[in-house]
Amino acid sequence: MEQVEKIQGIAPWMLWVALFVGVALCVVIAAVWKVVEINRGERDRKRKQIEKIAQDAVTAQVNTLADDISGKVMESMKEKFDAIDRKLESDKTRLEAAERRSNEHDKALERIETTLENVDANIKDIHEGFTCLMRGTIATLNHQRHNGNGDELDEAAKELDRYLTHRPIVPIK
Repeated sequence: MEQVEKIQGIAPWMLWVALFVGVALCVVIAAVWKVVEINRGERDRKRKQIEKIAQDAVTAQVNTLADDISGKVMESMKEKFDAIDRKLESDKTRLEAAERRSNEHDKALERIETTLENVDANIKDIHEGFTCLMRGTIATLNHQRHNGNGDELDEAAKELDRYLTHRPIVPIK
């Protein structure tokens, strides 16, 4: 029996100790493993918390910067639009003044054109009168030269009378 108790020089109490040490070692390894897992979980939870806090801080900072930038951009754009509005108002005023002057010039031009038409009519009338007078003068000279051609003088007198009595008088404005 001693041989049964001793398996190749190992005592049974040693087997029990080895078994107990093996189980204890497994329990210790399992416990350490569990602590490591808990530590990792806690570390992940803390990392996520820190990331969330950092993300919230960055988001808040970005929102603040975006608000500041958009405020500055809006202020700058408002100033630019106000300047454009002032320029447009100035241009509108100048355009209205130019249109008034243009209308006044158009009216003056119409008066000048009317006056020129009247002057042209008077010049044509004067030209007609001189033509009649010249014919009368030529008829008188021809009468003097031919001694007694009364028909030419009668025709010239009638033409001159027609011109003087029937011509329209064009007023000059």
